[in-house]
Amino acid sequence: MRKLIVALLLVCAAVSAQAAPKIERITTPLGIQVWFVREPAIPMLALQATWRGGSSSDPVGQEGLAQLATGLLNEGAGDLSADDFQTALQETAIGMDFGTERDYTTVTLRTLTQHRARAFDLLRLALMAPRFDDEPVQRVKAQARVSYERSRANPNALAGERFAQLAYGDHPYGRRSSPSADSLEKIDRAALAGFARALFARGNLVIGAVGDVAPEDLARLVDASFGALPAQPTVVLPAPVVPKTATQPVVIPFPNPQSIVIFGAPGIAREDPDWYAATVLNQILGGGGMSSRLFEEVREKRGMVYSVGTQLSPYKAAALLSGSLATSNAQVGDALRLVRAELLRVAKDGVTDTELASAKSFMTGSFPLRLTSNAAIAGMLVAIQNTGLPPDYIEAYPGLINTVTQADLQRVAQRLFARDDYLVVVVGQPAGLEIPKQGG
Repeated sequence: MRKLIVALLLVCAAVSAQAAPKIERITTPLGIQVWFVREPAIPMLALQATWRGGSSSDPVGQEGLAQLATGLLNEGAGDLSADDFQTALQETAIGMDFGTERDYTTVTLRTLTQHRARAFDLLRLALMAPRFDDEPVQRVKAQARVSYERSRANPNALAGERFAQLAYGDHPYGRRSSPSADSLEKIDRAALAGFARALFARGNLVIGAVGDVAPEDLARLVDASFGALPAQPTVVLPAPVVPKTATQPVVIPFPNPQSIVIFGAPGIAREDPDWYAATVLNQILGGGGMSSRLFEEVREKRGMVYSVGTQLSPYKAAALLSGSLATSNAQVGDALRLVRAELLRVAKDGVTDTELASAKSFMTGSFPLRLTSNAAIAGMLVAIQNTGLPPDYIEAYPGLINTVTQADLQRVAQRLFARDDYLVVVVGQPAGLEIPKQGG
């Protein structure tokens, strides 16, 4: 069975990459909206569903609640214990994975078409009747406790946690998304069940599906799994926030031969007209891995860092521009100064025509690689809906990138990088910063 599924996924990848998928918009008899791509050549069905609400909706003192709850949803439901539920999935090679992030909670369901009725019934149980039995709860808590203890010795985790605290303050984005030793003690079965009741509803639900099933059959399955959910959620969503900046780095002393650095400032929202220009600029500057300008200037030419990069994070309540680097303690000050100089240079002088052409070629050429399986296409259908984009976005994407001009990049570079007040967090024993050290 496992070999069959792998073979089918490979065939699906080849089929999916040939052309933009044809998207059907289905309304089920109960009024649930589904974006669907029919793929009759492969006897598989993949569905992804998201609910608006995630770790940023965790109550104060119960940080990690969403993460724990989603990790337990397929650990027993209805009259099936954790072992029975997992056995039911494995016997029919059904994949059911729940996850959560700052803004959304997601489930991805994958099944052979012949087992679709069983797959959707198990999904219904997980959503409507999760058990949160003591044994799996304690087991998952024990795993989370070990993960937390390990994170205390992980400079990347410490840097990310402190950066979020400073960037967002008392806003929910500033709190942990994973459990701490303290929050684990405050999360019980009632809290887990309360999370599920508050979040899972039809009013914050978005669905994408791909596979070998008739639209009317899919509509019936969707209603069977999601139709009994409450009309509206009661989950509390975070208010908009602007990431804070600073004039001096914050240093968290850590006994390590190298330092981890995170820097950031307000970014550009996903719905902003400059979004596509910003993604092209980020690809050129620091998002393109070994082909990026920062990698070339700071690592390849001068050997100052082990890694360096930037990214745009358009969260629902905040737009963030951030970057990171890792370097020896002795070179932290010099590396940061060089990175700042490159950011200011792109704000002043822009990019070359060669850099622009290369970025466009890579971004448009690699885009189809995001659509190499049924599950990947289903995920794209959900992302398009959550972002408020039209159904033809997949076909339109190359044009959106190719129409970005040098003038667009210059304007966006001024918006993002003409500044000297990045929030900077350093974990290590850095040299050359010439500022008083501040404890973490």
